[in-house]
Amino acid sequence: MRSPCRALLILLALLTPLQAWAMDMRIEGQSVILSGAVDGSECTALGAILSQAAIRTVVLTNSGGGNARAGYCVGDLIRERGLSTVIRGRCASSCSRMWLGGIERTLEGPNCRVGLHGNYASSGGLLPDAPHRLRSWIPQRAPHVDRVLMEQWTSLPTNNWMMYFYNDKAEVCEGRACTPLAGRNARNAGLATQ
Repeated sequence: MRSPCRALLILLALLTPLQAWAMDMRIEGQSVILSGAVDGSECTALGAILSQAAIRTVVLTNSGGGNARAGYCVGDLIRERGLSTVIRGRCASSCSRMWLGGIERTLEGPNCRVGLHGNYASSGGLLPDAPHRLRSWIPQRAPHVDRVLMEQWTSLPTNNWMMYFYNDKAEVCEGRACTPLAGRNARNAGLATQ
């Protein structure tokens, strides 16, 4: 008797989607809060929310990124809808593409940060076409972006490198080892609008 029950439990576990890996999306007033890893389903899920609720702001929180295509798609969707974006906490990699879609882009508080780098293969190496794509996409969303900094972050050699921008500072990091970018921040780098 144990064997059929165990087999049924295993079958159910295999058939159950792994929603824990997808970004969490919840509505708060006229905002939708997105948090967690970007798995690729976000554009469809956010599109469904936007078709049913009067959303003005997308809040991005505690995301280290993930699926690059989803980042671009959500960023484009946010821009098409004329929404604002806010970061609470950390929003890095593909999450930064989502944030850059906002008409108005802010970082909420001194410890909030946006992390930018290129697009990478599963091995961690920079994809050959990634810098070109980013260098054409980013200025369409952030026309005042510092192009020298953009050249640097889109060419970071591996996915363990990141350029972080805060309200009052910026730094380039390889893993946990970070070097300040003197005098730079999210606003004067042309990323945040407020």
